[in-house]
Amino acid sequence: STLFRTFAYTRVSTIDQIPENQIREIETAGFAIASHRVIAKTVSGWRAIAQRKGVLQAADKMEKGDVLVITKTDRE
Repeated sequence: STLFRTFAYTRVSTIDQIPENQIREIETAGFAIASHRVIAKTVSGWRAIAQRKGVLQAADKMEKGDVLVITKTDRE
């Protein structure tokens, strides 16, 4: 069997918001993600996903076969 690591990127728009709902959504979908592999950022939804530092941080840690789970990419 192939072993892979799973990472999560969560985004909120303001410091008053918390990413826990996104983390629960990821877990409900069946992903088990170690807390040190969750990257939570406060950033505007207007910024392109490929330009967000958190996504780039995750990409730097990932290896072939790893999975990055993102539930929210826009301003919703």
